[in-house]
Amino acid sequence: MRIIKKCATSLLLIASLLSSCHKNNNPYGIRITEELKSMNIIEDNYRNWYEIYVGSFYDSNSDKQGDLQGVIEKLDYIKDLGFNGIWLMPINKSTSYHKYDVLDYYEIDSSYGSMNDLENLISECHKRDIKLILDLVLNHSSLNHPLFSKSVAAHQKYISGLTLTAEEEKYKDYYSFYDGDVPPSGYVKVPNHDFYYEANFSNDMPEYNCDNPYVREEFQNIINFYLDKGIDGFRLDAVKYYYLNSKSKNIELLSKINEWVKAKNKDAYVVGECWETSTSTLSEYYTSGIDSFFNFSCSVSAPSSYLINSLNLDGKMLNTYYSGLLSNIKMANNHIPAPFLDNHDMPRYTSTGNIKRSKFQYALLQMLNGSTFTYYGDEVGIVGTNTGSSPDQDVRIPIKWGEDKGDCKPPVGTSKTNYVYKDVKTQMNDKSSIYNYYKKVLLIRNQNPEISRGSPSLLLQDRDNKILAIKKTYQNSEIGIIFNFSPTNDLTFNISEYNFTKVVGQITDNEDYENKYIGQIDDKIIKLPPYSIVILK
Repeated sequence: MRIIKKCATSLLLIASLLSSCHKNNNPYGIRITEELKSMNIIEDNYRNWYEIYVGSFYDSNSDKQGDLQGVIEKLDYIKDLGFNGIWLMPINKSTSYHKYDVLDYYEIDSSYGSMNDLENLISECHKRDIKLILDLVLNHSSLNHPLFSKSVAAHQKYISGLTLTAEEEKYKDYYSFYDGDVPPSGYVKVPNHDFYYEANFSNDMPEYNCDNPYVREEFQNIINFYLDKGIDGFRLDAVKYYYLNSKSKNIELLSKINEWVKAKNKDAYVVGECWETSTSTLSEYYTSGIDSFFNFSCSVSAPSSYLINSLNLDGKMLNTYYSGLLSNIKMANNHIPAPFLDNHDMPRYTSTGNIKRSKFQYALLQMLNGSTFTYYGDEVGIVGTNTGSSPDQDVRIPIKWGEDKGDCKPPVGTSKTNYVYKDVKTQMNDKSSIYNYYKKVLLIRNQNPEISRGSPSLLLQDRDNKILAIKKTYQNSEIGIIFNFSPTNDLTFNISEYNFTKVVGQITDNEDYENKYIGQIDDKIIKLPPYSIVILK
């Protein structure tokens, strides 16, 4: 047994953090105990957001269908994991499993509950300092929306040269119609009529005519309706499709939406889905004033995803991570970046089967600036793909809770439910689980606001030794983040070269917690096992 003595003249105080001593032959030296402390929650919109498909989350009434009351019952679970924001996928009345074809914007789908349930959910979220945003589908409605039938009838009367009433004038161009013989791509013939409607996603979802002032007025009414109920903001669906192939008009409408939202609640949060990997294009969209746009360039859907590719060649491509981190900030143009790994439109990132790599990818995500987004069930390793013959339902399969109640049936049309990893209850009791890895990563992110808000600078980038060291500065506070990108090799880091005095967080693959840990070799050197991160202050 040996004890490392503190050096009074050293900048390092790490020795004071040692919790125990180990034998000389332990390659990691003495285990470092990080400075775990209470959450440092800042009341802004830099948050850890949790995306929920309600139908597959938690069943509160034993009908095998997830519901809003089920979300309420699991709010403590969500908060305890480290999430302080929730994005609900569409909950309005609809005939589809996904509910992006809205029948009534002012009514909750009965399979999910009632408006009273939503109001209770808002209240319970706010009691826990959780913000709640809704998926707002403004580019199209359901084909069966009453206004579509009214609009078709008024438009037919208009093109027939008949006199319209004031109400018919209002609705004759409420949707995007085309009256010519050869319609543009994406237009579908209105049944039993001689004109066409725009349908960019499905024949069942006609596009609104966003130039119509009455359409815009209704958009504002919907926004006000939910903000009045206490909703904290919105996720805007498919913003590139308000005006197909017209970036300038999309940005103009987004500016109006932002104006409407902030006039009602200046602290509300809005994040837009603009499916683009071009950072220059997304930078232009940020000129609308919208708080955030999802950063698709780091998700699994991007062939050049820096979160994925930085681990290639056994970590020799780690330089792509730091350049991606900088791009993530620059693109947001002084707004809030919104990086993520996966969501309901793409394969689950854990589907590759390499869980050590998947865990580290999640840690890399949570070291980025901005508001991060996590898809429900990723915290227990739900797998699923929606490519080739696999439908979208396969990435919306239910969480397995391991309880007497709560489990949901898969959405209609699901082709495969393959649960590779254990249920929630089992993982909660296993310190080496994906669940507990997520919880540790989110704890560290929450207690160090420099991670999500700090200005970064490079300390060390060594591709050969697979080590990256960066500094983040926020409000005169600095942290160092040291990464070991190697999947197999330990590395050492000389902390005495930098002005840090303590370890405040450490992330390792806890599968071999007893034998592989971040440790102190002497009063200058710390040792990091494969795929690990240490936070210094």
